[in-house]
Amino acid sequence: MTKPKLAPAADWQARDIADWNITTFTQFIVDRTEELYGLQYTPGGGGAKSQRWLREKSMLKNAQGKYGNRVLRAFIEICWREYRTSKPELYPYPSVTFMISYMDRYFTEAVSQVAREARRAKVAADAEQELAVDGEELSDWF
Repeated sequence: MTKPKLAPAADWQARDIADWNITTFTQFIVDRTEELYGLQYTPGGGGAKSQRWLREKSMLKNAQGKYGNRVLRAFIEICWREYRTSKPELYPYPSVTFMISYMDRYFTEAVSQVAREARRAKVAADAEQELAVDGEELSDWF
């Protein structure tokens, strides 16, 4: 049996969130930063650019392992929504390093948001199942 073909790792829009990896998250952050802030994303912190990318990818990998893809994506989106800066010329957008180091309080909000969405999906699926069963019973009755 062959596995279904996945979209390229960097194509975050075509991939299911369950199939995201660090390359997918990185491209998501790069694309959305350009969309939201009109700027090219560069990793935060000190050191050479390659070291900063490695640090951010490592931080993303740790967060992905601890929280999962859905929570990590929700966390990043919450950070973008809540980010405020007094120095927009220096820090126009939050980097992954900044998000995970200084905005980590939003992980709890992301966890509860994803749990709420999962409960809603389960309730909707249960209601749909119930309607299907009721529909069969009614058609049998008639």
